[in-house]
Amino acid sequence: MMIAARQRSRARRLDRWRAGAPLVACLVAAAAPARALAVDCHTLPQPVFVVGSTAAKPLLAQIGRVVASAAKPTTVIYQGQGSCAGVDAILNGTAVYGEGATALSYWDASGTEQPCDLAAAGPGATADVGLSDVFASTCVDLPGGLPSNVADFVGPVQTMTFVVPAASTERSISAAAAYNVFAFGADSGVTPWTNRSLILQRDPTSGTQRMIAVALGVPVDRWSGTPVPSSGAMLSTLTSASPGGAAIGILAADVAQDNRAALAILAYQHFDQTCGYYPDRDAASNEKSNVRDGHYAIWGPLHLLSRIGVNGLPLNAGAADLIGFMTGTTPAPAGLDLISVEAQHHVVPRCAMRVNRVQEMGALSSYAPPGSCGCAYEKAANGATACMPCQTDRDCPGTAPVCSYRYCETQ
Repeated sequence: MMIAARQRSRARRLDRWRAGAPLVACLVAAAAPARALAVDCHTLPQPVFVVGSTAAKPLLAQIGRVVASAAKPTTVIYQGQGSCAGVDAILNGTAVYGEGATALSYWDASGTEQPCDLAAAGPGATADVGLSDVFASTCVDLPGGLPSNVADFVGPVQTMTFVVPAASTERSISAAAAYNVFAFGADSGVTPWTNRSLILQRDPTSGTQRMIAVALGVPVDRWSGTPVPSSGAMLSTLTSASPGGAAIGILAADVAQDNRAALAILAYQHFDQTCGYYPDRDAASNEKSNVRDGHYAIWGPLHLLSRIGVNGLPLNAGAADLIGFMTGTTPAPAGLDLISVEAQHHVVPRCAMRVNRVQEMGALSSYAPPGSCGCAYEKAANGATACMPCQTDRDCPGTAPVCSYRYCETQ
Protein backbone atom coordinates (compact mmCIF):
# COMPACT_ATOMS: atom_id res chain seq x y z
CA MET A 1 0.00 0.00 0.00
CA MET A 2 2.80 2.43 0.90
CA ILE A 3 4.60 1.71 -2.39
CA ALA A 4 1.40 2.37 -4.35
CA ALA A 5 0.86 5.64 -2.47
CA ARG A 6 4.41 6.79 -3.27
CA GLN A 7 3.89 5.91 -6.92
CA ARG A 8 0.66 7.93 -7.03
CA SER A 9 2.40 10.88 -5.35
CA ARG A 10 5.27 10.64 -7.87
CA ALA A 11 2.78 10.54 -10.73
CA ARG A 12 0.98 13.65 -9.42
CA ARG A 13 4.30 15.52 -9.20
CA LEU A 14 5.15 14.44 -12.75
CA ASP A 15 1.77 15.67 -13.98
CA ARG A 16 2.36 19.04 -12.31
CA TRP A 17 5.82 19.26 -13.88
CA ARG A 18 4.39 18.52 -17.33
CA ALA A 19 1.72 21.20 -16.79
CA GLY A 20 4.38 23.77 -15.85
CA ALA A 21 3.07 24.03 -12.23
CA PRO A 22 5.02 24.99 -9.07
CA LEU A 23 7.82 22.52 -9.74
CA VAL A 24 8.96 24.69 -12.67
CA ALA A 25 8.92 27.72 -10.38
CA CYS A 26 11.14 25.82 -7.95
CA LEU A 27 13.57 24.99 -10.73
CA VAL A 28 13.64 28.63 -11.85
CA ALA A 29 14.15 29.83 -8.29
CA ALA A 30 17.00 27.37 -7.80
CA ALA A 31 18.69 28.72 -10.92
CA ALA A 32 18.09 32.35 -9.94
CA PRO A 33 21.57 33.45 -8.85
CA ALA A 34 21.19 35.90 -11.75
CA ARG A 35 21.78 38.68 -9.20
CA ALA A 36 25.32 37.33 -8.77
CA LEU A 37 26.05 39.01 -12.11
CA ALA A 38 25.96 42.37 -10.32
CA VAL A 39 29.33 43.83 -9.38
CA ASP A 40 30.73 43.02 -5.94
CA CYS A 41 30.11 46.13 -3.80
CA HIS A 42 33.55 45.86 -2.21
CA THR A 43 35.30 46.25 -5.58
CA LEU A 44 33.77 49.67 -6.29
CA PRO A 45 35.92 52.81 -5.76
CA GLN A 46 36.10 53.76 -2.06
CA PRO A 47 32.78 52.19 -1.05
CA VAL A 48 30.77 53.84 1.72
CA PHE A 49 27.93 51.69 3.05
CA VAL A 50 24.89 53.75 4.06
CA VAL A 51 21.91 52.08 5.76
CA GLY A 52 18.64 53.55 6.91
CA SER A 53 16.06 56.15 5.93
CA THR A 54 14.09 55.64 2.73
CA ALA A 55 12.79 59.21 2.94
CA ALA A 56 16.30 60.64 2.48
CA LYS A 57 17.15 58.51 -0.56
CA PRO A 58 16.47 61.22 -3.22
CA LEU A 59 18.91 63.63 -1.55
CA LEU A 60 21.50 60.88 -1.09
CA ALA A 61 21.18 59.94 -4.76
CA GLN A 62 22.14 63.45 -5.89
CA ILE A 63 25.21 63.50 -3.68
CA GLY A 64 26.08 59.93 -4.67
CA ARG A 65 26.17 60.98 -8.33
CA VAL A 66 28.55 63.87 -7.68
CA VAL A 67 31.02 62.01 -5.46
CA ALA A 68 31.09 59.12 -7.94
CA SER A 69 32.32 61.50 -10.65
CA ALA A 70 34.96 63.24 -8.50
CA ALA A 71 38.68 63.04 -9.31
CA LYS A 72 38.98 60.62 -6.36
CA PRO A 73 35.61 58.89 -6.66
CA THR A 74 33.60 57.63 -3.71
CA THR A 75 30.81 55.08 -4.18
CA VAL A 76 27.74 55.52 -1.98
CA ILE A 77 26.27 52.05 -1.47
CA TYR A 78 22.76 52.29 -0.10
CA GLN A 79 20.31 50.01 1.63
CA GLY A 80 16.94 51.47 2.60
CA GLN A 81 15.53 49.73 5.66
CA GLY A 82 14.07 52.55 7.71
CA SER A 83 15.70 54.99 10.10
CA CYS A 84 15.92 52.72 13.11
CA ALA A 85 17.67 50.06 11.05
CA GLY A 86 20.29 52.71 10.32
CA VAL A 87 20.67 53.45 14.03
CA ASP A 88 20.96 49.73 14.80
CA ALA A 89 23.57 49.21 12.09
CA ILE A 90 25.91 51.71 13.77
CA LEU A 91 25.15 51.16 17.46
CA ASN A 92 25.16 47.35 17.28
CA GLY A 93 27.33 46.76 14.23
CA THR A 94 24.56 44.73 12.61
CA ALA A 95 25.95 43.33 9.37
CA VAL A 96 24.66 44.56 6.03
CA TYR A 97 23.43 41.97 3.57
CA GLY A 98 21.83 42.57 0.19
CA GLU A 99 18.95 40.30 -0.67
CA GLY A 100 15.36 40.68 -1.83
CA ALA A 101 13.63 43.84 -0.65
CA THR A 102 16.84 45.04 1.01
CA ALA A 103 19.04 44.77 -2.09
CA LEU A 104 22.07 47.04 -2.20
CA SER A 105 22.50 49.72 -4.84
CA TYR A 106 24.81 52.59 -5.72
CA TRP A 107 24.85 55.60 -8.04
CA ASP A 108 27.30 55.85 -10.91
CA ALA A 109 28.75 59.07 -12.32
CA SER A 110 25.70 59.57 -14.56
CA GLY A 111 23.38 59.38 -11.55
CA THR A 112 21.98 55.98 -12.60
CA GLU A 113 21.14 53.67 -9.71
CA GLN A 114 22.91 50.33 -10.14
CA PRO A 115 22.74 47.05 -8.20
CA CYS A 116 25.70 45.55 -6.40
CA ASP A 117 26.15 42.38 -4.36
CA LEU A 118 28.25 41.15 -1.50
CA ALA A 119 30.37 38.03 -1.96
CA ALA A 120 28.07 35.04 -1.41
CA ALA A 121 30.38 33.41 1.13
CA GLY A 122 31.22 36.61 2.94
CA PRO A 123 30.03 37.72 6.38
CA GLY A 124 28.28 40.83 5.06
CA ALA A 125 29.49 44.40 5.21
CA THR A 126 29.69 46.87 8.08
CA ALA A 127 27.68 50.07 7.71
CA ASP A 128 29.76 53.24 7.63
CA VAL A 129 26.81 55.64 7.98
CA GLY A 130 23.44 55.12 9.64
CA LEU A 131 20.95 57.47 8.00
CA SER A 132 18.06 58.39 10.30
CA ASP A 133 15.19 60.87 10.13
CA VAL A 134 15.00 60.82 13.93
CA PHE A 135 17.28 61.06 16.95
CA ALA A 136 18.84 57.73 17.91
CA SER A 137 17.06 57.93 21.28
CA THR A 138 13.74 57.85 19.42
CA CYS A 139 14.66 54.36 18.20
CA VAL A 140 16.38 52.91 21.28
CA ASP A 141 16.70 53.76 24.95
CA LEU A 142 19.96 55.64 25.49
CA PRO A 143 19.97 56.83 29.12
CA GLY A 144 23.68 57.61 28.93
CA GLY A 145 23.60 59.07 25.45
CA LEU A 146 25.48 57.71 22.45
CA PRO A 147 28.57 55.55 23.01
CA SER A 148 31.82 57.51 22.97
CA ASN A 149 32.87 55.93 19.67
CA VAL A 150 29.70 57.01 17.84
CA ALA A 151 28.83 60.54 16.69
CA ASP A 152 25.58 62.02 15.42
CA PHE A 153 26.30 64.45 12.59
CA VAL A 154 23.26 66.66 12.04
CA GLY A 155 22.20 67.41 8.49
CA PRO A 156 19.37 69.29 6.77
CA VAL A 157 15.90 69.51 8.28
CA GLN A 158 13.22 67.12 7.07
CA THR A 159 9.49 67.68 7.33
CA MET A 160 6.94 64.93 7.97
CA THR A 161 3.45 65.32 6.58
CA PHE A 162 -0.05 63.86 6.49
CA VAL A 163 -1.10 63.22 2.91
CA VAL A 164 -4.28 62.31 1.03
CA PRO A 165 -4.99 61.56 -2.65
CA ALA A 166 -5.37 64.74 -4.70
CA ALA A 167 -9.02 63.86 -5.33
CA SER A 168 -9.79 64.14 -1.61
CA THR A 169 -11.66 67.25 -0.48
CA GLU A 170 -9.80 67.30 2.86
CA ARG A 171 -7.10 69.94 3.20
CA SER A 172 -6.25 70.05 6.93
CA ILE A 173 -6.00 67.90 10.02
CA SER A 174 -5.58 68.68 13.71
CA ALA A 175 -3.33 66.79 16.10
CA ALA A 176 -6.40 65.56 17.99
CA ALA A 177 -8.00 64.23 14.81
CA ALA A 178 -4.75 62.59 13.67
CA TYR A 179 -4.37 60.99 17.11
CA ASN A 180 -7.80 59.42 16.86
CA VAL A 181 -7.31 58.26 13.25
CA PHE A 182 -3.99 56.53 13.83
CA ALA A 183 -4.75 55.27 17.34
CA PHE A 184 -8.27 53.92 16.74
CA GLY A 185 -8.62 53.44 12.99
CA ALA A 186 -12.18 52.53 12.03
CA ASP A 187 -13.35 53.61 15.49
CA SER A 188 -11.76 57.07 15.23
CA GLY A 189 -15.04 58.87 14.57
CA VAL A 190 -13.11 61.23 12.31
CA THR A 191 -14.86 61.39 8.94
CA PRO A 192 -13.82 60.47 6.24
CA TRP A 193 -10.95 58.43 7.73
CA THR A 194 -12.86 55.51 9.20
CA ASN A 195 -11.85 52.70 6.82
CA ARG A 196 -8.94 50.87 8.44
CA SER A 197 -7.70 49.47 5.13
CA LEU A 198 -7.34 53.04 3.77
CA ILE A 199 -5.55 54.41 6.83
CA LEU A 200 -1.93 53.78 5.83
CA GLN A 201 1.00 53.57 8.20
CA ARG A 202 4.65 52.60 7.88
CA ASP A 203 6.29 50.38 10.50
CA PRO A 204 8.14 50.87 13.80
CA THR A 205 11.52 51.22 12.04
CA SER A 206 10.32 54.16 9.93
CA GLY A 207 11.67 57.56 10.94
CA THR A 208 8.58 59.23 9.49
CA GLN A 209 6.31 57.17 11.72
CA ARG A 210 8.58 57.52 14.74
CA MET A 211 8.62 61.31 14.56
CA ILE A 212 4.87 61.61 14.01
CA ALA A 213 4.29 59.11 16.83
CA VAL A 214 6.16 61.41 19.21
CA ALA A 215 4.23 64.43 17.91
CA LEU A 216 0.83 62.79 18.41
CA GLY A 217 1.55 60.68 21.47
CA VAL A 218 0.51 57.43 19.75
CA PRO A 219 3.09 54.70 20.57
CA VAL A 220 4.87 53.76 17.36
CA ASP A 221 3.94 50.08 17.64
CA ARG A 222 0.30 50.74 18.51
CA TRP A 223 -0.81 52.45 15.32
CA SER A 224 -3.98 51.35 13.62
CA GLY A 225 -4.15 50.97 9.86
CA THR A 226 -2.58 49.10 6.98
CA PRO A 227 1.23 48.89 7.04
CA VAL A 228 3.26 49.61 3.88
CA PRO A 229 7.00 48.87 3.68
CA SER A 230 8.46 52.08 2.23
CA SER A 231 7.83 55.66 1.13
CA GLY A 232 7.44 54.43 -2.45
CA ALA A 233 4.86 51.85 -1.40
CA MET A 234 3.00 54.53 0.58
CA LEU A 235 2.84 56.69 -2.54
CA SER A 236 1.61 53.94 -4.85
CA THR A 237 -0.95 52.65 -2.35
CA LEU A 238 -2.36 56.11 -1.74
CA THR A 239 -2.62 57.01 -5.40
CA SER A 240 -4.45 53.77 -6.21
CA ALA A 241 -6.75 53.86 -3.15
CA SER A 242 -10.47 53.51 -3.71
CA PRO A 243 -12.40 55.44 -2.65
CA GLY A 244 -9.58 57.98 -2.58
CA GLY A 245 -11.49 60.39 -0.39
CA ALA A 246 -11.29 57.95 2.53
CA ALA A 247 -7.52 57.39 2.32
CA ILE A 248 -4.80 59.02 4.42
CA GLY A 249 -1.11 58.33 4.95
CA ILE A 250 2.18 59.81 6.08
CA LEU A 251 5.20 60.85 4.03
CA ALA A 252 8.31 62.94 4.30
CA ALA A 253 7.87 66.22 2.42
CA ASP A 254 10.41 65.37 -0.27
CA VAL A 255 8.33 62.45 -1.57
CA ALA A 256 5.00 64.19 -0.96
CA GLN A 257 5.93 67.42 -2.74
CA ASP A 258 7.50 65.64 -5.69
CA ASN A 259 4.08 64.05 -6.26
CA ARG A 260 1.73 67.02 -5.83
CA ALA A 261 -0.20 66.08 -8.95
CA ALA A 262 -1.32 62.88 -7.21
CA LEU A 263 -1.25 63.89 -3.53
CA ALA A 264 -2.29 66.77 -1.28
CA ILE A 265 -0.33 67.66 1.86
CA LEU A 266 -2.66 68.51 4.72
CA ALA A 267 -2.22 71.68 6.74
CA TYR A 268 -1.46 70.56 10.30
CA GLN A 269 -2.67 72.14 13.57
CA HIS A 270 -0.55 71.05 16.52
CA PHE A 271 -2.00 70.64 20.03
CA ASP A 272 -1.17 74.15 21.23
CA GLN A 273 -2.15 75.95 18.02
CA THR A 274 -5.38 77.66 16.98
CA CYS A 275 -5.07 77.01 13.24
CA GLY A 276 -3.32 74.70 10.81
CA TYR A 277 -0.18 75.45 8.81
CA TYR A 278 1.30 74.06 5.63
CA PRO A 279 5.06 73.42 5.74
CA ASP A 280 5.35 76.23 3.17
CA ARG A 281 3.54 79.55 3.17
CA ASP A 282 0.76 77.94 1.10
CA ALA A 283 -0.08 74.64 -0.59
CA ALA A 284 1.75 75.50 -3.81
CA SER A 285 5.06 77.00 -2.65
CA ASN A 286 8.31 75.31 -1.67
CA GLU A 287 10.34 77.54 0.65
CA LYS A 288 9.35 75.83 3.95
CA SER A 289 8.75 79.18 5.63
CA ASN A 290 6.46 77.69 8.30
CA VAL A 291 9.02 74.99 9.12
CA ARG A 292 11.89 77.44 9.24
CA ASP A 293 10.14 79.72 11.75
CA GLY A 294 8.52 76.93 13.78
CA HIS A 295 4.83 77.35 12.86
CA TYR A 296 4.68 73.93 11.23
CA ALA A 297 5.44 71.52 14.05
CA ILE A 298 6.54 68.12 12.71
CA TRP A 299 10.14 68.37 11.59
CA GLY A 300 13.61 67.37 12.65
CA PRO A 301 17.15 67.19 11.33
CA LEU A 302 18.52 64.33 9.28
CA HIS A 303 20.99 62.34 11.39
CA LEU A 304 24.12 60.73 10.00
CA LEU A 305 25.47 58.35 12.62
CA SER A 306 28.98 56.99 12.27
CA ARG A 307 31.66 55.31 14.32
CA ILE A 308 34.52 57.73 14.99
CA GLY A 309 38.16 57.67 15.94
CA VAL A 310 39.91 59.62 18.72
CA ASN A 311 39.98 62.64 16.40
CA GLY A 312 36.19 62.72 16.35
CA LEU A 313 36.04 61.94 12.61
CA PRO A 314 34.39 58.94 10.96
CA LEU A 315 36.69 55.95 10.59
CA ASN A 316 35.97 55.67 6.87
CA ALA A 317 37.47 58.65 5.01
CA GLY A 318 34.81 58.45 2.30
CA ALA A 319 32.13 58.50 4.98
CA ALA A 320 33.73 61.60 6.50
CA ASP A 321 33.54 63.38 3.13
CA LEU A 322 29.95 62.29 2.51
CA ILE A 323 28.88 63.46 5.97
CA GLY A 324 30.72 66.75 5.53
CA PHE A 325 28.93 67.43 2.25
CA MET A 326 25.49 66.50 3.63
CA THR A 327 25.91 68.59 6.78
CA GLY A 328 27.47 71.56 4.97
CA THR A 329 30.62 71.47 7.09
CA THR A 330 32.87 70.51 4.15
CA PRO A 331 32.96 72.59 0.96
CA ALA A 332 30.91 70.79 -1.64
CA PRO A 333 32.77 69.32 -4.61
CA ALA A 334 32.51 70.92 -8.02
CA GLY A 335 29.16 70.25 -9.58
CA LEU A 336 27.29 70.12 -6.26
CA ASP A 337 25.26 73.21 -5.38
CA LEU A 338 24.07 71.83 -2.05
CA ILE A 339 21.50 74.55 -1.33
CA SER A 340 19.88 74.03 -4.71
CA VAL A 341 19.92 70.24 -4.30
CA GLU A 342 18.32 70.53 -0.86
CA ALA A 343 15.70 72.95 -2.17
CA GLN A 344 14.89 70.60 -5.07
CA HIS A 345 14.39 67.76 -2.61
CA HIS A 346 12.35 69.82 -0.14
CA VAL A 347 14.70 69.62 2.82
CA VAL A 348 16.03 72.71 4.59
CA PRO A 349 19.75 73.42 5.06
CA ARG A 350 20.63 74.34 8.61
CA CYS A 351 21.80 77.75 7.45
CA ALA A 352 18.23 78.58 6.33
CA MET A 353 16.58 77.73 9.67
CA ARG A 354 15.44 80.35 12.21
CA VAL A 355 14.54 77.90 14.98
CA ASN A 356 16.23 74.83 16.44
CA ARG A 357 15.40 71.82 18.61
CA VAL A 358 17.75 69.35 20.27
CA GLN A 359 15.41 66.43 20.90
CA GLU A 360 12.55 64.81 19.05
CA MET A 361 9.66 67.28 18.84
CA GLY A 362 11.39 69.24 21.62
CA ALA A 363 10.94 72.87 22.59
CA LEU A 364 11.95 75.43 19.99
CA SER A 365 14.73 77.94 20.48
CA SER A 366 15.79 80.84 18.29
CA TYR A 367 18.50 80.00 15.81
CA ALA A 368 20.64 82.49 13.92
CA PRO A 369 23.34 80.62 12.01
CA PRO A 370 26.41 82.54 10.86
CA GLY A 371 26.51 82.63 7.09
CA SER A 372 22.75 82.45 6.78
CA CYS A 373 21.44 81.09 3.48
CA GLY A 374 17.71 81.74 3.90
CA CYS A 375 17.49 84.09 0.93
CA ALA A 376 19.49 81.80 -1.35
CA TYR A 377 17.32 78.88 -0.28
CA GLU A 378 14.11 80.80 -1.07
CA LYS A 379 15.49 81.69 -4.48
CA ALA A 380 16.44 78.08 -5.21
CA ALA A 381 13.14 76.72 -3.88
CA ASN A 382 10.66 79.15 -5.41
CA GLY A 383 12.63 80.90 -8.13
CA ALA A 384 12.31 84.27 -6.43
CA THR A 385 13.16 86.07 -3.19
CA ALA A 386 12.44 89.54 -1.80
CA CYS A 387 16.03 89.75 -0.50
CA MET A 388 18.49 92.23 -1.97
CA PRO A 389 21.20 90.68 -4.16
CA CYS A 390 24.81 91.61 -3.38
CA GLN A 391 28.45 90.99 -4.17
CA THR A 392 29.99 92.30 -0.91
CA ASP A 393 28.79 93.58 2.46
CA ARG A 394 29.06 97.13 1.12
CA ASP A 395 26.07 96.44 -1.12
CA CYS A 396 23.80 95.69 1.86
CA PRO A 397 21.63 97.95 4.08
CA GLY A 398 21.97 98.23 7.85
CA THR A 399 18.92 96.01 8.40
CA ALA A 400 20.61 93.13 6.55
CA PRO A 401 24.31 94.05 6.60
CA VAL A 402 25.95 90.75 5.60
CA CYS A 403 26.35 89.55 2.03
CA SER A 404 25.91 85.79 2.31
CA TYR A 405 25.41 83.44 -0.64
CA ARG A 406 25.02 86.59 -2.82
CA TYR A 407 22.07 87.99 -0.83
CA CYS A 408 21.90 90.51 2.02
CA GLU A 409 21.26 88.70 5.32
CA THR A 410 21.24 89.76 8.96
CA GLN A 411 24.37 87.65 9.56
